[in-house]
Amino acid sequence: MISKISLQPLKNLFRNLYFLMFLNGFLIASMFYFRMESTYEEGLFASIKGNIDSRLDANDTQDSIVVKAMATCHELMINRAPIFGGSRLLGPSADFFHGTSVDLMTTQGACGSYSQVMAMILKTYDYPVRIAQMKANGTWAAHNIVEVKTDHGWVVLDPTFNAYWVTPAGRLASFADVRKDWNYYSRQVPANYDMQYRFEDVRYANWTKIPVLMPAAKGILNWVLGKEKADTISVRTWFLKIYSIYFFVTFFLYIPVFLYTFRRLIQTKVFPNPDIPITFGNLIKYMRPFTRQRTEFTR
Repeated sequence: MISKISLQPLKNLFRNLYFLMFLNGFLIASMFYFRMESTYEEGLFASIKGNIDSRLDANDTQDSIVVKAMATCHELMINRAPIFGGSRLLGPSADFFHGTSVDLMTTQGACGSYSQVMAMILKTYDYPVRIAQMKANGTWAAHNIVEVKTDHGWVVLDPTFNAYWVTPAGRLASFADVRKDWNYYSRQVPANYDMQYRFEDVRYANWTKIPVLMPAAKGILNWVLGKEKADTISVRTWFLKIYSIYFFVTFFLYIPVFLYTFRRLIQTKVFPNPDIPITFGNLIKYMRPFTRQRTEFTR
């Protein structure tokens, strides 16, 4: 009885045509906003790719392309970090929606922002990419890096420090390469590199972040894909184009709201009794006099 009473105001609200029309308008405006932001973000990264492409030549390999892409990413973001880092004055676009364009413009998330932007740039080249969390001093998520798959496998890049590692064979190194021989690869780090990041271990998603739900999802993935493959799934790369995701989520929310509003409009404004079932025959029956009245009124 209590639940019925508590839900009745909500039911009444969703039966109110004025509220439904407002809800339709709000969802349409939201879709327009998300689409506009998505288009803007796509344009930003297309421009970055064009700038990188202008500096490529016939001698560039996939390794050199990703290194040049990282240098561009680092150059774009390094001077913004001291200005915007830690700021809480940027509004809901930064705090709630937080598209990759926000990371590009503010570097607000430190190494997380560098990795997000780097991954997005590499995505414009259609390279498989994953964002990884490093363990340092026994603590997970001490630092974020990017791994990209080139023609000789996965290689590791650190856009925060514009750092990459080269094997004795002259190719970019993987995370496993660096971890196995840190003494060798530590000589290749830039002067400002934080030496606590000693490549202890790596993970591509924090499957304990949301209790019950995420461990359950990981268990399903382990069963479907196998644990080894499931462990390499980079969840953060799924949300690089977050504005596009918001657009489609809002669109799929809008469809039932629109259909329900249309139904309520017919019941309220066309049918003489809201309890009359909406069928094709009844629509023809009651629309005719309604249309005739509207025509006579306009005359």
